[in-house]
Amino acid sequence: MDDTELLRAACPCGRITLQPNLWGATLRMIPAELGSVPTTTSERRVFEVLAASGFRGTALHSLNLPTHKYKLTSELDFVLVLDELVLVVEVKGAQISCNNGLWTYSDRSGHHRQDREGPFKQVNSGMYALRDRLRRQIGVAVDDIAFGTLVVTPDVDLALSSFEWDDETYCGRGRFSRDFVGAVNRAVTYWGGRQPEKLPIDKHLHGNLIQQLRPSFDRSPLLDARASTLDVAFVRLTDEQFTRLDLISEAPRVLCNGGAGTGKTFLATEVARRQVLLGRAVLFICRSEILAAFVRELLTGTGVAVHAASELPTGQHFDAVVIDEAQDLMNFDSLDSMEATIVGGWSDGRWVMFMDQNRQADLYGDFDREALQYIQSFSPVPATLQTNCRNTREIAFLTRALTGADTGVAAAGSGPEVEMLTVDDQAAETAALEAHLRVLRDHEVPVGAVTIVSLRGDWETSAARGLRVARKGKLRVLEKDSAAGWPGDDLTWASAVDIKGLENRFVCVIDIASLDSETEINLLYVALSRPRAGLWLTTNPAVAARVGELYKTHAATALDALKKAGV
Repeated sequence: MDDTELLRAACPCGRITLQPNLWGATLRMIPAELGSVPTTTSERRVFEVLAASGFRGTALHSLNLPTHKYKLTSELDFVLVLDELVLVVEVKGAQISCNNGLWTYSDRSGHHRQDREGPFKQVNSGMYALRDRLRRQIGVAVDDIAFGTLVVTPDVDLALSSFEWDDETYCGRGRFSRDFVGAVNRAVTYWGGRQPEKLPIDKHLHGNLIQQLRPSFDRSPLLDARASTLDVAFVRLTDEQFTRLDLISEAPRVLCNGGAGTGKTFLATEVARRQVLLGRAVLFICRSEILAAFVRELLTGTGVAVHAASELPTGQHFDAVVIDEAQDLMNFDSLDSMEATIVGGWSDGRWVMFMDQNRQADLYGDFDREALQYIQSFSPVPATLQTNCRNTREIAFLTRALTGADTGVAAAGSGPEVEMLTVDDQAAETAALEAHLRVLRDHEVPVGAVTIVSLRGDWETSAARGLRVARKGKLRVLEKDSAAGWPGDDLTWASAVDIKGLENRFVCVIDIASLDSETEINLLYVALSRPRAGLWLTTNPAVAARVGELYKTHAATALDALKKAGV
């Protein structure tokens, strides 16, 4: 009988309280060192204390959950897999306050963001998402594991008690500086007492949990694992951009420009949420009914009214209007219909426009520069988004190298190489796509993480119709009714026009008949900029030759942009 079994035998309830250096063991940290990993100062401090604590188990830092009940992706600051339970730790640094249920987080640069969820609800929802994901991967064995949470605010002390949390589930500045190890012990004991029927985590189950949570780095990680790692970086970059929204929240009229992938849609939804929290009636507008359905789901329960421009409410006026993909509505007919919804109109109302003046501006063919000048005559505060928080370095480079469009600085890092195949006919294109989908399955990429984007945009003539999954009825075409749950659990197909404003982890671009017109290059710009991790595309010989010409024209500029960004 080893030390662990002896201790468990001596404890009738099957539980022990963790003590530092009890066995002379060291808590295994994944990653072993933070090095240049982007993280907050507060998380580094927690990491260092945990690494020296001597707890028995494994601590995973910055664990990404690619699926979450109501978020695109969710990041858990620390997950401790200990002998007794799985403890999810949420770290909130700098200044924190809560007034009338509204939480405010302020960083050292003076930026702040607000939400009504708060760190305790946030960590609880993350814990349940983690438990549900593990149960799908491991099975019923997870039902015997105790789970718990701990919120850490190393820079401030919140109230000692609250209806929202118990004291044992919180560690503030004072306790963190005096005895963080003791705070973890208190949380373990507390959650153990709440779940006395749960069993200890034995060595085999512990190994299984770690393998599922963070696959071994001793081999080249599978594409899905690499995509999950990239998603963590994308979450951080989006959070960084959220901190720059103070200007947009405070100025009455703002015109915000950014290329594809710079986070315009998600920033627009955040602006809408903030305006509601300030007690304003808010309307979110975009041209695409598909994008409107997607955003409506994102903003469910917030009180924001979401409408496509073709279905604006009549007779209603709103204190604040947020317009996404505004370049699609930059004509006087659209401006007149939208102005009727704004209290004070364009001149005196409160509104924010997010737009891309790159190749998305002329996609519908009705972009009017005089209409843009009219909007600019009301002196909106200009804002620019320069950080690409969607695409990998490889994808951002190719998009610019083929279209000449500025997609911002892809700061999340490198991903898989972009793959481009030349095929002779549609049958060969279908076969190549079928083979690539098999490769993605072999790399454990969920089918819901893959979207096929057709440049031609006609499902009846698409090469994807010949796929086995299509013949079995398991390939879902993006439509208004299916956009709310985007991307969902099925393999999806979309036209380049319809997928504007949406994205997925992996994208396959097909049905490129030609790239001779500006409209076709505009569509290529949209298609290439949709994936977050992996891009694959096919061309016929004529298109391949045209791709070579475009590359010669724009590649030097794209490469220079990488060098200026220090990449």
